[in-house]
Amino acid sequence: MAKIGWIGLGNMGNPMSQNLVKAGYDVVVYDKIKPKADDIIAAGASWADSPRAVAEQSEIVFTSVPDGIILQAVAFGDTGYIAGLSEGKIAVDMSTVSVEESAKVNEAVEAAGCKFMRAPVTGSTVLAKSASLGVLASGDKATYEKVLPMLEKLGKNQFYLGEADESRVMKLAINTMIATTMQMEAEAVVLCEKAGLDVAQVTDIIAGSAVGSGICKYKAATIAEGEYPAAFSVRLMMKDLDLALAVAKQYGVPMLSTSVTRQQLASAAATGREEKDFAILTQLVEEAAGYERG
Repeated sequence: MAKIGWIGLGNMGNPMSQNLVKAGYDVVVYDKIKPKADDIIAAGASWADSPRAVAEQSEIVFTSVPDGIILQAVAFGDTGYIAGLSEGKIAVDMSTVSVEESAKVNEAVEAAGCKFMRAPVTGSTVLAKSASLGVLASGDKATYEKVLPMLEKLGKNQFYLGEADESRVMKLAINTMIATTMQMEAEAVVLCEKAGLDVAQVTDIIAGSAVGSGICKYKAATIAEGEYPAAFSVRLMMKDLDLALAVAKQYGVPMLSTSVTRQQLASAAATGREEKDFAILTQLVEEAAGYERG
């Protein structure tokens, strides 16, 4: 089995990397915050002191980080993983970043005689833990076939979309639907609340109805409880919608509901809720409607 490197042990990266360990792979890990690695090291992974050290010890390097700035930070420079690559290795990025940021890393990886796969994922932290994510991959087809056995340990739904950054666009498109669905549900929930319905029952009914997508099911308890601990923060969703709107501008596609939802998220951030889960959109609609839960 290939020796795997993993950089980024956040809400998604940690359970995904653990699934590779469970599958029997030899995994070496790095995160800027070392205690995040404690549980995966206990499960059998080893630690490297830098992204470069990860690449030096691995045949295939996975990255799962919050944004393009951090991706470039772990990729470039004397301690970046590209400096540790040798010819024939593979880098797989599972983050949600812009096409431009992705292309810059791809160019540098290719210059090192290696291959770069884009493989952002769809799904929640719950699905990450159960290895049930959707994986959206693009890049060199032969390289995809080499990494597919590993990707299959992370997600039950695998999609190959093309030779370049097609998977980046697909992931951003999906996230616009996730965000706007949550805005629609926020409005529907508050309408029912003000009419005297029970919020927990309302979210359950929505989740089981014709409009009950996966995101409605995942967020039902969060909305009903009204606490909003971050599984996917307002800050990260704003980042993704900004990237999507930039792509929409490039291709001349109007995205009205995405734009409105982005402004609602900005209101959440401006009122100190940037690190709350983006399902807090319900709370913003409650406030605008003058509704306070008893």
